[in-house]
Amino acid sequence: MFSERLKQLRKSMKLTQKELAEKLGLSPGAIGLYEQNRRTPDIELLNKIATYFDVTVDYLLGRTNNPTTVRIEGDKLPKELREIGIEYLTIAKEMADKEIPPEDIKKIIDVLVNRNK
Repeated sequence: MFSERLKQLRKSMKLTQKELAEKLGLSPGAIGLYEQNRRTPDIELLNKIATYFDVTVDYLLGRTNNPTTVRIEGDKLPKELREIGIEYLTIAKEMADKEIPPEDIKKIIDVLVNRNK
């Protein structure tokens, strides 16, 4: 899956293998091997590629089809959710460790904030 995603992302930005290699500090041959699924990047390079394309590593690896999905882990809830208060801790706890698209997080926050108005 990584090889397909890398190629698709590169092409979506209209980059050649050589151009992408230069941006990532790799050889064009390395990009070719990754896209042919003949070589696997280490975690450091996966992170670098994800950052460059502004996608998640999970997306690169095919664990999700949403490139911008965020994973909320326990106390790493968005600031807005933490500020809502103790009344909503149960909801926050249920959301912990779930994959929730950013637009859904915004909807949840909007509903919770406007509930007391």
